[in-house]
Amino acid sequence: MRISRFAAIGAASTVVVLAVAGCSTSATPAGQAPASSSTGSASGPQTINITGFSGAFADQFQTEVIDPFEDEFPDISVVYTPTANSAEMLAELRTNTTRATNDLVIIDSSVAVTANEEGLFEELDTDLVPNLDELVDDAVVEEGFGPAITIDSLAYIYNPSIFDAAPSTWEGMNDEKYAGQLTLQIADTRGIALIAGLSKEMGLDYEDGIDEQIAELADIAPLVQTFQPQPNLYDAVRSGSVGLGVGWNARAQALSDETPDEIAVSVPKAAGVAQISTLNLVATSEKKEAAQVFLNYAISAEAQQRLAEEAYYGPVNENAVLPAELTDRVATEDGVLKDAAPIDWAYVAPNYSDWVQRIQREVIGG
Repeated sequence: MRISRFAAIGAASTVVVLAVAGCSTSATPAGQAPASSSTGSASGPQTINITGFSGAFADQFQTEVIDPFEDEFPDISVVYTPTANSAEMLAELRTNTTRATNDLVIIDSSVAVTANEEGLFEELDTDLVPNLDELVDDAVVEEGFGPAITIDSLAYIYNPSIFDAAPSTWEGMNDEKYAGQLTLQIADTRGIALIAGLSKEMGLDYEDGIDEQIAELADIAPLVQTFQPQPNLYDAVRSGSVGLGVGWNARAQALSDETPDEIAVSVPKAAGVAQISTLNLVATSEKKEAAQVFLNYAISAEAQQRLAEEAYYGPVNENAVLPAELTDRVATEDGVLKDAAPIDWAYVAPNYSDWVQRIQREVIGG
């Protein structure tokens, strides 16, 4: 396995259907004809099924990736089914091990590591994936398997009418001025990422244990108004129900464009934490070639540039060109994640459930 600067986020894959002379790296390699069966024959139109995250992500992915893909590849239709979270997706994959209900799955990198180990995802045919050569290092979760589809960062979300600025560190939220104005929805990947950010700030290695990081979160807990903001963190901040929370950069940046007086975003410069979502080929898929055509398109420079410009996700393709004004708003090594806290998702994966349970028990329930 290849380890990136942020973690075990590896160099993976994507697919085009017919071999292309000269290894083209565009979204539609010259001479490519979309295959439409798992055996490699072009037997006509196909529909592929993708399960991924719900909410705003689903809408953005449909608009910026699926719709343009279907315009370019009219013989392949894409049906996107939203689901609550990566844990739910993993449970479904484990249930359907003989007949696929999905061809591709978008899932957190920490959960993708587990799914790869269990044989739920299939290794990609790298000879048929020209855009594989264009992936940034941090887009690789595990060699040969599903690559990152988006790169995001943990961030402070705050209401500028309540606070002029967010804390400059994760430890900085442990301040009485935030009492009753703080929300921490951290019994999930946000809590895991926060432990990584605190580890860097506190000079600790989470592989040696997380007792001190949990203790720091427990100290912050009395300041928290709610660990379950309703209807969600972003709307709670925008409405002024709370003034400060911890969420994801991309979603908050898009909302800030809509209502800049109600929501703002800030990432601690010395301890941003990368969050990687991956796009994976389901091992039991019967439409592997068509699925990989889509995967190849989704990680192309064109698709990734649209996701960055319209949805503020860090591009996984090194040839995506970002406008200068996005440098401080998008999760890239030159921008938001310049001094990111390291997080090895391959190490975190087997510890994920235990860490979340400790957050629930010692921080939220303590």
